[in-house]
Amino acid sequence: MKHEPLTEAELDELDEYLLSLDQFDDSMDMSMLDGFFTAIVCGQRLIPPSEWMRWVWDAENGEQEPAFESRAQAQRILGLMMRHMNGIVTTLMQAPERFEPLLMESPNEGDPIPIIDEWCVGFVTAMALDEPGWASVPPAMREGLDEIRLYGSLKGCEKLEQMNLPLEQHRATADGLAGTVRQVHAYFLQQRQSPEAAQKADRPGRNEPCPCGSGKKYKRCHGSA
Repeated sequence: MKHEPLTEAELDELDEYLLSLDQFDDSMDMSMLDGFFTAIVCGQRLIPPSEWMRWVWDAENGEQEPAFESRAQAQRILGLMMRHMNGIVTTLMQAPERFEPLLMESPNEGDPIPIIDEWCVGFVTAMALDEPGWASVPPAMREGLDEIRLYGSLKGCEKLEQMNLPLEQHRATADGLAGTVRQVHAYFLQQRQSPEAAQKADRPGRNEPCPCGSGKKYKRCHGSA
């Protein structure tokens, strides 16, 4: 399998395939897939394709799977997906300062507005595959993840409508996504490389709200283990 990042033409090819899945109302688009893969490669636990693949076709329930037209098509599409994921890994490992989330934009009469909710939904979907791992993120790092959850969950979207944030703050959130990813990736990378660092991770207090967003105290949620 090739390991170089996808070209613009290959990104368009994969995006067109995902958009062509009319039989799947909840399949991911390219931006959501990028957020999904980013969280997978950043997280604490290695999540195999057999576990995450079904969520690409059914981001709501993770139950449906596509029927490829041929073996060649399956190999092509799955190959593009894995190369895109490997490209994210390579960038974060070798040149993290070059990482940028793949966001769509609204033209807005020549003043484009970044659309970040799709990317954030993908990221939050992947976080749910390893809730205990993401719950271990230290308090100092949670602000950026909380913003991703705000844009990437139904409850968060409802809250955003009530907040009616100014466009400048929306742009600032979009600009901060890359920094949050770099910070979280470096944190979990250190944990994977150093068991001692993982044991000393700054966890929330027993009576503090669990950072997974359940609303329960940490001791009665992920801290109960």
